[in-house]
Amino acid sequence: MDSLSAVLWEMGTAGLIEEPTGLRAFFDDSVDRLSICAKFELAQLATRYEAPFDPGRIAPSECDPLLIGKRFYVAPSWVAGPPPEGRFRLTIDATSAFGSGRHESTQMCIEVLEKHLKPGCCVTDIGCGSGILSAAAALLGARAVFSCDIHQDSVRTAKTLIQTPVFVGSADGIRSQVADVVLANLSVRILDVVAYDLQRIAKPGGLIVLGGFLHENPPKKSRPREVWKKGDWQCWVCRPEDIDAPERPGGSAAHEQDWWL
Repeated sequence: MDSLSAVLWEMGTAGLIEEPTGLRAFFDDSVDRLSICAKFELAQLATRYEAPFDPGRIAPSECDPLLIGKRFYVAPSWVAGPPPEGRFRLTIDATSAFGSGRHESTQMCIEVLEKHLKPGCCVTDIGCGSGILSAAAALLGARAVFSCDIHQDSVRTAKTLIQTPVFVGSADGIRSQVADVVLANLSVRILDVVAYDLQRIAKPGGLIVLGGFLHENPPKKSRPREVWKKGDWQCWVCRPEDIDAPERPGGSAAHEQDWWL
């Protein structure tokens, strides 16, 4: 499965979803589906058209205001009024970018920030999606927040939510030992691939927050100091010395757009 996913990323997939019955890969309309299918000699291979993302199709219950942790209130822009007393408001409309605040992984990462983030620290958000974790870090008093995502749509969405620097790329575009807190709310496969750079950009004694994985399939290159659980999902709090990744896959010359290989 790992090698298949790597090939699909190389072919330009817009996203992957692991399901009990197999792997689902998404491609833009401009990609030749026949050439993709021809590359694989699989007995069970099917294609179908997915309608473009339409926020208007989202159920109202998916847009209701949401309380996260002890200090955050997430609501869409059309919900007026101030947040409950003692909470910061995060205004996030439904988009195709990951990070509405309704996923357990996002919620745990925010709760970890509430517990551990110290005002004046530097935070990096790898695979920022909508920018919700970056925004939460800034509201909690981070002195500097640097965010990145390999998807241009996510970066465009994040720029509507955060005023801190955000760029198209990944952790290998960030200099070493710059971050007091490194956020990586990604799939478990990608967490292991970028482990070297997560360790590299964290300051000595810094925190590395890993999210986005199920409890039965945790990261292989990290050891947690803290384990947070919500439903079937986990979030780990690590230190740089808890990461076992002596070198970046592909060597130090790997291009940021190919970091998943």
